Amino acid sequence: MPPYRLVADKIRQQIRSGRIKPGERVPSSRDLEAEYKIANMTARSALRVLRDEGWIYSKPGVGNFVTDTPPTAGQAASEEVAGRMPTPEYIELSERLDAVNARIDSLLAVFQQLAGVTEKPKKK
Repeated sequence: MPPYRLVADKIRQQIRSGRIKPGERVPSSRDLEAEYKIANMTARSALRVLRDEGWIYSKPGVGNFVTDTPPTAGQAASEEVAGRMPTPEYIELSERLDAVNARIDSLLAVFQQLAGVTEKPKKK
């Protein structure tokens, strides 16, 4: 599972459990980046997934907040009937974005590993 989906799952669980309540601010992409040691684009993708699913909403310049009424399985079915499910183009672009994010995360891990190997000991 791509890292951004794992982060989205963790936030979704926090909302379901009541740890993050309706109307409360969710961590920013920078906070998620630091907490989970992921790329900022990956963190933004996790927030995008939650926004697309109806778990959070954005206030430009302020942050992301938990919706007052999180989605239920019944709502997902009614959205499909209403024609609000993602289009094939959206799904394709989302899958391509998933692949790009996975590559970025892999490269970031390699760079971090190289940085750890190439660091010179500091003189005392």
